[in-house]
Amino acid sequence: TKFRFSGVREGSQMHEKGSPPVAVDLGITSYKYFLGTNCAPNWHQLDPEHLASPLGNAAIVETTDKKVVLLRRSQNVGECPDTIVCPGGHPEPEMVGIKSMGDWEQMSKSKEPKTASESTNRNEQMRHELFDAMVREVVEETGIPRCNLGTVKCIGFTERVVNKRPDIIFHIPCPIPAGEVHKLYADGPEHKYESTELITMNRDEFVKKVLDDNSMINMPGCHRGGV
Repeated sequence: TKFRFSGVREGSQMHEKGSPPVAVDLGITSYKYFLGTNCAPNWHQLDPEHLASPLGNAAIVETTDKKVVLLRRSQNVGECPDTIVCPGGHPEPEMVGIKSMGDWEQMSKSKEPKTASESTNRNEQMRHELFDAMVREVVEETGIPRCNLGTVKCIGFTERVVNKRPDIIFHIPCPIPAGEVHKLYADGPEHKYESTELITMNRDEFVKKVLDDNSMINMPGCHRGGV
């Protein structure tokens, strides 16, 4: 299962630090439905409500020497093969106890929590997974350990023009230089099979190339939009 992204709206409760509240509306779907709808040749003929639109994630990981960590995806992956991407993947419903459509339906039937603390706990579990999933993906794809990843900040949401793929975008500082990141990747991260190369690029050069329509950098729109 994957979380289906329905949208972002103004929340009903003010954040404890006084910042504007934001609520993320999520449903449930699967990667299989994503391949059959968003990735179908006729995706543009489908109404938005008929698209699976699983919420992906991507992190702009920046080292101490101002380099951005990127990956070249393998040709054997189902989505965006042989493209340059930021580390990323998906938050997982299973991490909050939702292993099937049936689990989601059961939770929906008991949507009204009995107490305020129950409601807060449920929302906090979801919020925690959105952030923690991003850290897991970076660790699994690059080999950078958690202890070398700084404070995770959500900087927004993007939607790919082609097939309407949604992503939640984060920025994560990495308190080691790019050379050390390359060594960690060479040692073999858990999900190294998903990529063929780790690339580090000067931050300013990276931004310039991504924003230049004539640039040869081959990056999915949902990651390009995050920049």
